[in-house]
Amino acid sequence: MVQVEISGDDLTTRGVNTEIREALQEDKKEITINNTEQLNSIAVGIRTDATVELTGEYGDFVGALNDGAKITVEGNVGKYLGDNMTKGEIVLNGHAGDGVGFGKSNGDIIVKGNAGNAVGQLHKNGTVLIDGNIGDLAGLYMLEGQLIITGNSGKDLGDWMIGGTIYIAGNYNLGYNTKTTELTDEDKELLNGLLTKYDIDKKAEDFTKIVKDQLRPFYGK
Repeated sequence: MVQVEISGDDLTTRGVNTEIREALQEDKKEITINNTEQLNSIAVGIRTDATVELTGEYGDFVGALNDGAKITVEGNVGKYLGDNMTKGEIVLNGHAGDGVGFGKSNGDIIVKGNAGNAVGQLHKNGTVLIDGNIGDLAGLYMLEGQLIITGNSGKDLGDWMIGGTIYIAGNYNLGYNTKTTELTDEDKELLNGLLTKYDIDKKAEDFTKIVKDQLRPFYGK
């Protein structure tokens, strides 16, 4: 497979994304990007199984609307990593800002570092895994899928949760409509599989499982 390298500190968001689009149109699906300008909205809306490797510091909305690509970032990013992603995988070897995986419909987002507030809000399916600490209001209005945190959370974890599962290994402060429950064998298999796949030094038994309390939190039981 032909590899395309996009590099230079004088690149713009439009320039990088244009080169990505042109490479994909030529069926060149291995793309590396090197940039230190903290550009926003890089590698957005990719609708194929391309492999995109980013090195450097990037801004907001990296990998937003991803629909099939495997995106790896060596460095830190700003807000809304993988915003409204529908398919694929994003692995960040660094720290992220607020809103990781906001509105995500499917696919996996792995952050090997800390993340800010609003992680996994309106999360609809797939996995968001933070190998570190997070801020406040993670999992707000979560619908399905799993949110996994190996460190501590801030305030109101899972607030107004509608569905899905949160697993956390550190300290937490629960939001409205949440409760803790025992891990099942299926939970342990899922967690251990993901922790092994992404080389994370935890085991399933380290985690507390958090689920919704009421089926219809907006209207009462």
